Amino acid sequence: IIMGSEGEGMRRLTMESCDELVYIPMSGNEHGNLQSLNVSVATGMALYEINRQRTLAAGQA
Repeated sequence: IIMGSEGEGMRRLTMESCDELVYIPMSGNEHGNLQSLNVSVATGMALYEINRQRTLAAGQA
């Protein structure tokens, strides 16, 4: 797992080396639109989702 920086994201060459790219969709809330997530929060969300999908797949095997 490679996470981009909070401000700039990943460098182009790094992105080109990846097998797969995923994005966390951002949505608005009552205080306005969220523009970014702290990289540690985004990493936690990604790891949670990976674990959730693996757990579901293992239960269906």
